[in-house]
Amino acid sequence: MKIFNKLLSFCFSLLICLSLIGCEDTKPIYNSENTWDDDGVLKILAVGNSFSVDSMEYVCEIAKEMGVEKIELGNLYIGSCTLETHLEKSQSEFNPYKYYTRNESKSWSSKNYSYKKAVEENNWDFITFQQGSALSGMADSYSYLNDLIEVTKPMCTNANVKFAWHMTWAYQGNSTHKNFPDYSSDQMVMYNAIVNAVQTKIVTNSDIVAIIPNGTAIQNARTSYLGDTLTRDGYHLSYNQGRYIAGVTTLAALIGMDYDRFDFSKVIEDEKFAKVVKESSKNAMQKPFEITPSQITA
Repeated sequence: MKIFNKLLSFCFSLLICLSLIGCEDTKPIYNSENTWDDDGVLKILAVGNSFSVDSMEYVCEIAKEMGVEKIELGNLYIGSCTLETHLEKSQSEFNPYKYYTRNESKSWSSKNYSYKKAVEENNWDFITFQQGSALSGMADSYSYLNDLIEVTKPMCTNANVKFAWHMTWAYQGNSTHKNFPDYSSDQMVMYNAIVNAVQTKIVTNSDIVAIIPNGTAIQNARTSYLGDTLTRDGYHLSYNQGRYIAGVTTLAALIGMDYDRFDFSKVIEDEKFAKVVKESSKNAMQKPFEITPSQITA
């Protein structure tokens, strides 16, 4: 009888262990305790320019692989738009923006929209802001952010909306962008200036609850075998590699990511590049203001 009871106890314990293993396998890849509103839909609005187009391109695909079933994305776009221009346009009654939207089952579409209408029409979980790339390393130019946030707050239909900052990337080393000479046409000068601006103007801003360190993720990846090849024209991200790194880092910063459980092979065919994505993004999340040299150099 004692042997039977011990055997029964062992079987019961084994069943509990197996059930826990099963539960672990079904857990989402994201941090479900630090996410969005309780309606089950991840809703992100980017207030940006072409750099936000780059960072948002693959967010839907990546989020779905992370286990997010419902997704709604918006991107308020004006080419090279600065914080000052966003503040000006936010008070316009006209439709100065190209407004890109998509969800988990549809591709990107666009229409002309006003700032106010885009903010008001959805109960966004996250609204991200960024500076125009030419001014991204000019700390004094960030002064318009506080006013922009104050204008945006009354428009938000979600009382729990979270504001985040998109830290963009430095230009490619041989970039011909007209404003690159403002940084001595030196990638590291520009990167360090961006880091300084974010540390002095964004880290101290109590309205910003998250920083998306895409500037550091891209810089990390540039130390890998990929080298300085992650832009398509010297400043916009390459369509596949650069944009994918930015998409992963964007989601990691906003909703968290279990890098060790996320199966990058489902969305990246190149195994070596998949390792760079994981490494560069994970290191950027751990050290957002410091370059971490890649271990994947060949």
